[in-house]
Amino acid sequence: MGNFGAENIGDELILEGFLAQLAQHSPQTKVTVLGGNPRLIQRWHGVDALPLLPCGLRSFFTGNWVRSFQAIRAADNVVFPGGGLFTDSESFRAILLWGMHILVARFFWKPVYLLGQSIGPFHSEAAQNFTRFCLSKAEWIEVRDTASEKELRKLHISCSKIKVGKDTALGLVKRLPKIKLLKKKGRRKILLSLRNFRKLNPNLFGELGIALEKLSEKPTIKITFAAFGKGDLEALKQTQSLVGKKIKVLALPESAEEILQEIKKFDVVIGMRLHSLITARLAGVPSVGISYSRKVAEFQKSQQQKFLEAKDFSSEKLLKLLNS
Repeated sequence: MGNFGAENIGDELILEGFLAQLAQHSPQTKVTVLGGNPRLIQRWHGVDALPLLPCGLRSFFTGNWVRSFQAIRAADNVVFPGGGLFTDSESFRAILLWGMHILVARFFWKPVYLLGQSIGPFHSEAAQNFTRFCLSKAEWIEVRDTASEKELRKLHISCSKIKVGKDTALGLVKRLPKIKLLKKKGRRKILLSLRNFRKLNPNLFGELGIALEKLSEKPTIKITFAAFGKGDLEALKQTQSLVGKKIKVLALPESAEEILQEIKKFDVVIGMRLHSLITARLAGVPSVGISYSRKVAEFQKSQQQKFLEAKDFSSEKLLKLLNS
């Protein structure tokens, strides 16, 4: 179960990484995926897929969830392969959705496992309490950063249930490649990833536009944009208005292997989306993160890669990092 089939490249890479590891260690296992768009999941991953359980009256009355309910009842194990599912940074509804799936699985006495998770931050006591109640039902929880481990300890989740691991998408390769040196001179191909997050510093895209304008003045620098999720192109439009040259948009393929081959063609990735930075790491490409969320900073620190906080981002800081 997870946020799959929702037009978010990062979540599809998480699922692909999980399926790759499962095929390696347990090839006879039959997998059914519950996600947002079963047809898209089947097309991307070639596995059986069903819709998520309803979290509203409209989805309830469609009746599409009945087979999903039966699939949970028939399962031997229920797995959430990864992502930032339990946080109310965007809405409390997400926590309700994923928590409900855990509770339904436990109603049928199914063991629940969570992999590669980011937990928190939380902005309300209700979100914390409901998360604590749901996660206490899991067999164990693997988190992808130490900040999430601390959140679980704050929620008083049993230490024996907590494991510190990595983002499941990193399972796409057996061994992470050595990161290439960041080019400071000569021809440079830059891949840009943005996210239109409602709680961003209002000056962020303006400052980024200034930095990109200065970079694009150099004939040896080529900037390309890739949308890793819904709404990313809107973020590009806000930035593009301040850049003289039009930024080329790269259409990412629907295969994890092909995506990594595309990323390898670049010299550096400037990314807001976490999985733009993860794909850069998988491809051995240096990156500069723009941390709109704690998970971005945590990942960049774990990989000894550079990042800037979105809240105090400036064009000068970005240009300095690219040339340092």
